[in-house]
Amino acid sequence: MVKPLALPHCLTRALLPALFLVAPWAQAAPSAAERAGLPDDARPVWVGDQRYYLARDTWFLASGSDARYTPVPAPREIQMAGVDMFDVIAYPINNQTFRQQQQDHGLCHRWAIDQSGFNPTNTLEPPSRVQVGTYRRALAACLAGHHYSVK
Repeated sequence: MVKPLALPHCLTRALLPALFLVAPWAQAAPSAAERAGLPDDARPVWVGDQRYYLARDTWFLASGSDARYTPVPAPREIQMAGVDMFDVIAYPINNQTFRQQQQDHGLCHRWAIDQSGFNPTNTLEPPSRVQVGTYRRALAACLAGHHYSVK
């Protein structure tokens, strides 16, 4: 007979978040037949009540009839998670005021759109890596030119 491990309340509270993080990985892996169309390194990701698989920035979803996994656009909740994923971190070098920082960022944002052809505030489809990279480099270059330290 296996006896349950009694943990002090403070230790249980400390371990609880880790248990929730580990739980999804503890699920049994689907059989080879259930993984048709998935790369070997695909991992399950739940978005709402839908189970997707994610591998190397590609999202997969089971097609209805043959249960084969096919690449799909990222879920809308992921796509619209925030414009911040396209932003860069910029620190003012010359003690620019908050208002000046906003003006500079707006100016550089518009310039980056012109340079990349991609507007992160007005997109319905997930952008390509090239578009995102070009936009972020243009934004960083413009902010650096306006005396910001860009990370």
